[in-house]
Amino acid sequence: MNGAWVTFRKEMLSYCTSPVSWIIAVVFYLWRGWEMTLVAEQFSYYRGDQDLFPASTYSLGSTFLMVMLVPGILTMRCFAEERRSGSIETLMTAPVRDGEVVFGKWLAAAAFFALLWLPSVFVLQVLQLAPFFGADLAFGPVFAAYLGMFLLSGMLLAFGCFASSLTDNVLLAAVLAMLFNFALMRLPQQLGAQLGEVGQNYYVRELLDKLDVMRNFTEWFARGLVDTSQIAFYCGGVLFFLFLTTVSLSSRRIA
Repeated sequence: MNGAWVTFRKEMLSYCTSPVSWIIAVVFYLWRGWEMTLVAEQFSYYRGDQDLFPASTYSLGSTFLMVMLVPGILTMRCFAEERRSGSIETLMTAPVRDGEVVFGKWLAAAAFFALLWLPSVFVLQVLQLAPFFGADLAFGPVFAAYLGMFLLSGMLLAFGCFASSLTDNVLLAAVLAMLFNFALMRLPQQLGAQLGEVGQNYYVRELLDKLDVMRNFTEWFARGLVDTSQIAFYCGGVLFFLFLTTVSLSSRRIA
């Protein structure tokens, strides 16, 4: 796994020094800070249940766009940029396994994505202080919700790596990943309504239930409940798309 570790460090350095990464972070927190301020004011004005405050922040627009858009932006350069610049030929001749390179790049993207979300946990900690809510918030549901979001995002990042391995155009790689993300979050509900009797088939229904990530997040993780079948689904999705990325990369080595 030495090759994966070297790749991870190289990619993390790239993310930390890229202006695009920090533009995403600044825009995200300005927008999310504004949204959370409005929600906090509403809870204070209507004297809402403070334990429900963390859950109310999961449905914010910044959450949806962060999950739908950012994975494609973070991974669009993973392989597409190297193919465009020709540096992938050096990568192909390096004494590292394709799977290690793919895993290292995905892990770096997942780690940086987690770092982008980390300050939002500190914001919830600050809101417990006397000038704000002045009460302890329930962090069990917060942990479950973040776990579900990171599992979903990890699968989307894995697909982003796969999309980047298919082309030398970084913009096309980003668009492919975003379209997949949007389809995964919106299409299962529409398909269930359109299939009619076919949708009532046990296997079709089970497949659509697993693919309906937004409903599963709302009904399970956002309520503080951890569904082990969903964890297995997301982990399987990560492994599946990383495998496809490795095959895509290996096919270029053979060619």
